[in-house]
Amino acid sequence: MRVKKLMSLVMVGLMTASLAACGKSNGSEGKKTEGSDKIVVWSLAEDLKTFAEYYQEKNPDKKVEVTVIAPADYPTKLTTALRGKAEVPDVIVGEPQMLPNFFEAGFFEDLTKEPYKVEDYKDKIVDYVYEAGKDVDGVVRALSYQVTPGGITYRRDIAKSVWGNDDPQFIADKFKDVKTIIETGKELKEKGYRVFSDTGNLRWFVYGNDPEPWVKDNKLMMTKDRLDYLDAAVDLYQQKLVAFAPEWSAAWYASMNGPVPVDAEWQELKDIDQNAEKTEVFSYALPTWGTLILRDNAKDTAGKFGVTTGPNSYFAGGTFVGISSYSKNKEAAWDFIKFCTLDEEVAQWWIDKSNGDVVALKSVLEANKDLENPALGGQKSYDFWLKQAEDVDYSLVTKYDDQVGKYYGQAIESVQKGEKTKEDALKEFYSNIKSVYPEIEVPSN
Repeated sequence: MRVKKLMSLVMVGLMTASLAACGKSNGSEGKKTEGSDKIVVWSLAEDLKTFAEYYQEKNPDKKVEVTVIAPADYPTKLTTALRGKAEVPDVIVGEPQMLPNFFEAGFFEDLTKEPYKVEDYKDKIVDYVYEAGKDVDGVVRALSYQVTPGGITYRRDIAKSVWGNDDPQFIADKFKDVKTIIETGKELKEKGYRVFSDTGNLRWFVYGNDPEPWVKDNKLMMTKDRLDYLDAAVDLYQQKLVAFAPEWSAAWYASMNGPVPVDAEWQELKDIDQNAEKTEVFSYALPTWGTLILRDNAKDTAGKFGVTTGPNSYFAGGTFVGISSYSKNKEAAWDFIKFCTLDEEVAQWWIDKSNGDVVALKSVLEANKDLENPALGGQKSYDFWLKQAEDVDYSLVTKYDDQVGKYYGQAIESVQKGEKTKEDALKEFYSNIKSVYPEIEVPSN
């Protein structure tokens, strides 16, 4: 299988939310009084509640209070508390796109210094996770208990029906670049299927086979792969090669279990004309946690899926954990973080407890590489995810990615809907980039 190195935090097209960072506040603010013997955790994920319960089971003399805060509220809540140098919380978290701002604000403790010395554990952790937890100066300030690489999750039974072959390498060749994806989409449509649930699936592959960062040496890198990506995104939309069932919609969930009406965009299934054309979705570009969603929604199709690679490797989301710079309980906080992120026994427990989450410790992934995943037709998914995680190249990430990606998505949408020509859309894209980042050199035409 070809090695294709890349990660993508860029949100081109429809935005997604990370399952790994979903959660509802339990209403507790985690107040801590002088001399408290407990640590307080503010989290985006319910996961850490489960970790805390196991930690206390193993350490009956220690107390952990976890407050889960909705992702939309978390940055403001944390910023307000820590700008006021609040001693609570002790343990804080962030998704990768949040971390740079948190690091710059000085919220996360330096984990390379005594007594933490996280560098002693570097070789145990999947590389991109270690890199993602660094600030701009290369100081590690956060770790994660999970890896979230992505791939193409596909229907084996449809592959057999259309091509007579459902082998992951055969399907990888059908998704080797964005131009090939369009041809694959046409082949599937001829047989009554759709290549993706919606055009947003393509966004992870904006880097292509020969990746460059969005901005390099103050220059916008408009590679051939990125221009091919624009053309492919337009073809997917205008030639109706997708089911128009966007992520998180009722139709998206339903498509994992069988036929759905085409053009069910953002509608409740009960409101859709049941005489409308129906289709089955062949594949989804999903990270590790997306496969868990599919597992839980595939009833009639259970066990009929496989996973393979797309044009480039990528990852999406993940919960990163660190110590608040203002905590008065830092050593106790570090003990809990080590438990969650660096303990091999705990990582194996989490694989079993979560029923499929993919951990960040290389040794535990290796130990589970022969584990067959029933949701993926018995495929050895941990071996696959370890290889994908190792292919992620975090050096391609820049501080410009989110904004540049959003502008590119707007340009593509205007071409998809016939509002602008490709040339005019690109001119507006370059103009938008220049207005926000005047230091970046953009193409002249």
